Amino acid sequence: MTTHIDIFIRREGDLDPAHHQVHDGITVETLKIDLANGREVIGLFLFEEDADEPLPDHHQIRHHGKPHFLHHSRCRHVHVVVRYAGRPVERAFGPGSTLTRIKDWAERQFEIDAVDAAELSLQLHGTNDRPDEATHVGSLAKCPDCRVVFDLLPSTRVNGSI
Repeated sequence: MTTHIDIFIRREGDLDPAHHQVHDGITVETLKIDLANGREVIGLFLFEEDADEPLPDHHQIRHHGKPHFLHHSRCRHVHVVVRYAGRPVERAFGPGSTLTRIKDWAERQFEIDAVDAAELSLQLHGTNDRPDEATHVGSLAKCPDCRVVFDLLPSTRVNGSI
């Protein structure tokens, strides 16, 4: 009996993960070929959620009892800028990095205490969009720029509550 694995894959420009069911032990290279639908896979990367480096092509995806969350991207890294109180901080993240991870990093960089941090959220610079914290930053970045700028702002309040 072959074991199937549930994987959820996010991509550039798509905030909703796509569900795929694959065989236990599938290699990253085979999965990339399947995802490319016969198109060229050179320059495409697969990342585990919150990882900064892509999975090597020979890596086998194994069943471990829970779904896998991956990111399929043409960006090897996403240059992220977070602006708060007139100051920017920046660094490169893997495209599969969640906004939760990026917000936590920015709060440490700005030395924001936990009480104040609970009242803040990331907003795409120049918009009113505040993506869910489970969003992968690579879903917001466009290749070839592979760059996203956020403002760290107080959470939206409605009638005095969050």
